[in-house]
Amino acid sequence: MIDQAFRPFARIIEELASFRNEFVDEQAGVRSYVHTCEIELPVELDVVRDGGRLQIGSTPPLYYVNTTFLPSFHRVRFTVQTAQHSDGD
Repeated sequence: MIDQAFRPFARIIEELASFRNEFVDEQAGVRSYVHTCEIELPVELDVVRDGGRLQIGSTPPLYYVNTTFLPSFHRVRFTVQTAQHSDGD
């Protein structure tokens, strides 16, 4: 079982990819469209085998401790690109 401090990596990817590409503030009369979103972040990974299934958990780094040997953090870069706005923008 994945450590409770970690979330399934697949769920994190799904949540990052589900952003809305339109942001509206009716009161200010502002409408913005986001066509590409890129996120890069350090992560700790927890990989376990559960009933023959490989599970990957992820979390932001849990500890920042100055020691002789610092932990090796993985870096994830994730890019989501939506279809272009139909008005030719």
